[in-house]
Formats: sequence, structure tokens, C-alpha cells
Amino acid sequence: MPSILPNKTKEIWSRDGILARIHYQEYRGLTVKTLIIELPGRTQALSTMDGFREISFACNNYAPPQLWKWLHEPGNRETYLRELLKELGLRPEDGACLSTGVDMDNVVVKTMEHSGLWVTSFATAGVKTNAMRAGLDEAQCVEEAGKFTCRDREGTINIILLTNAKLTAGAMARALITITEAKVAALQDLDVRSSYNPKVQATGTGTDNAVIISGWGPLITYTGGHSKIGELMAKTVYEAVKEAIIKSSESPGF
Repeated sequence: MPSILPNKTKEIWSRDGILARIHYQEYRGLTVKTLIIELPGRTQALSTMDGFREISFACNNYAPPQLWKWLHEPGNRETYLRELLKELGLRPEDGACLSTGVDMDNVVVKTMEHSGLWVTSFATAGVKTNAMRAGLDEAQCVEEAGKFTCRDREGTINIILLTNAKLTAGAMARALITITEAKVAALQDLDVRSSYNPKVQATGTGTDNAVIISGWGPLITYTGGHSKIGELMAKTVYEAVKEAIIKSSESPGF
């Protein structure tokens, strides 16, 4: 079972009753780090891991390399996450959680606002060994009966975006396009190259994920590039991903 390391919780952002903290825990003798974004109530979210769901928190978990092989064995990732969250008084079914091999101390947070609307994006990014160009590079995994056969490559861009705006399901779905375009722009402007074909620029990694979290404020039905909230989403993600790539590139391994 995991244990919480004494005096090892770091608050990194708060607003309107929402609190984001990094929790440091020990698991199998190793330090793991989880960003928990606690919400003041339940709300709708769209996760590329879990689809649409009602949540009271979101998380992004960092596991060190020594755990990766074990976590990829069937059922272990679910057990691991449940045990970590239980120690924090949380349940996986109440949240939208992502995972990464990028140190959570390298998370970047960006906020922008306009006329009462605000958007905040959290990003972690590792692109040294798993950057890919969509539409050109070949896949590394095959799924059969829910099981994956993969050639291991580490590196992920994770994005958690939240806003005070109440987003329709369509607005959340459209936001995934908006933030993906912003992520690609950040990669292009940093000239990140494909790990598989360095002659071309990367558009992401093979394991990128995102969570879009709706708020309780003004109703928003459209989040494309022509909308002001779409602009806020794109700009916060662009800046967060760009800075996260730079931070992780300065760290060993990613």
C-alpha cells in the first residue's frame, strides 16, 4: 500500500473554490507524484481516456521508470491508481485521471481570461523518445481483445483544461480539436522532430491525452478558433505545452 510522505503536498494553483496540488507518495519504495485538481462540486468532463463522465476531481500521475514494466501488466495500473487515490480519500470513479512518465514537478499552468470567462490549462510534456507525426509514422501498438502488444517508447503530452464556463457536450468535443491544434503549433514552433523519422516535424506523441472540464458559469456552445473562449483555450494550451516541453527537455530522460 502507498504512504503519504510527510509534509509533501504542494499547492500550485487555486481559483473559485478549485484547488490544484501535487501529492508526493511512496509506492513500492519509490516516490510517485500526483497532480490532483479538486473541484467544489461535481461537473461534466470529457476525457480521452474515459469519455464523458461526471467528476469531482481530475488528476495526472507521475510514476518513475522502475514501475513502468509492472504498470503495463494487466490490472496493475488500475490497482495502483486506486490505492494511491484511496490514501488521499478519493475514488477513481469520481475523477478523470491521466498518467505520465514526466516528473510532475515539471507541470506548467497557464491562465487567461476575458469579460468574465477564464480558462486554465495544466500541461506535462515529454517528447524526446516518442514524438510522432500523425499520418506518416507507423503505429507501435496493436490491440486485440483489450490487450496491447507494443514496442515500448516513453514520452507523453498530457493536458487538463478547465474553465468557469458551462460547456455543452459539443463544446467540450470541439475543444479537443482546438487544443490539439494549439499543441501541434507549440511542437512546430519548437521544431520538435519525429522520434521515428527525424526529417519531419512531430505533431504529438503516441500516447497524448487530455481532459476538458466544464464549469458552472456562462453557457458556451462553441469553442472553435473564431470564438473568444476558443482563443483562450488555444493560447493557454500553446503556452503551457511549449513551456512544458522546454522544462522536460532540460530534465534527464525526457
